[in-house]
Amino acid sequence: MPAMPGVVGRPVVSNYQDFLASLLGDRERFFEEVVDQRDLTRKLQYALATVVALSGFFGLVAGAYSGAFQAVSAAVKLPFLFFATFAVCFPAFYVVQVLVGSRLKLVQVVVLVFAALALTSVVLAAFVPITAFFLITGADYYFQHLLNIALAAVAGLFGMYALHDGLTVVCEKRSVYPRKALTIMRVWAILFAFVGVQLAWNLRPFLGDRNQGFQVLGRYQGNFYSAVIYSVNQLLHTEPKPEEGAPVDTTALLRRMLQQEPARP
Repeated sequence: MPAMPGVVGRPVVSNYQDFLASLLGDRERFFEEVVDQRDLTRKLQYALATVVALSGFFGLVAGAYSGAFQAVSAAVKLPFLFFATFAVCFPAFYVVQVLVGSRLKLVQVVVLVFAALALTSVVLAAFVPITAFFLITGADYYFQHLLNIALAAVAGLFGMYALHDGLTVVCEKRSVYPRKALTIMRVWAILFAFVGVQLAWNLRPFLGDRNQGFQVLGRYQGNFYSAVIYSVNQLLHTEPKPEEGAPVDTTALLRRMLQQEPARP
């Protein structure tokens, strides 16, 4: 397959620094090289390493809220979440792309999707200082929970946008990807998000709860969406703690203590 005019004379992405630079600032070059089947194995290796290292790093910091064991557990489970979601969603995506006329080979599509997941992981790693700041400053469980969900959602949007952007380049500059397949890709991105959310719910906890012992997998009722609503409600309705030195209403405090349920054995 002939090289694109814009790629002639430009070195192929040959090291990890070039991989990150092209993924962040020159994605058009990256996608054109994928279409030209230039060094796909190396690109896939870099993408896989990025997903494992950087998403694991984000999980490590987020899980540190509940201690070292939870940190290690989240660092392992977050990359696994990416790979499991890919395994569930990719076969249908590739088959449908072929049926609508895509001429991209299997390995090319795999590289494109994992490049998007790698970019998602890079954005997650960039958000680590934010997570660490609120962790150090003592933000409560519900705030940390909602914060990490929001950061993961933003990172995921960046990754899916990058994939859509890359396929658009392939569509406009080559005859190997039909325009109607872009609509299918948008639907698949939504499906990918829903599958990822469900798998994340099954793999919980990631953040962990300091008031409970360490758990690899939780046994909670409900679903992800009800848990988010509950966290928002708890965050908005948490009773403020009295300021240091402020008088305490002992009568009201005693009344609340008497109304509490006895501890369960």
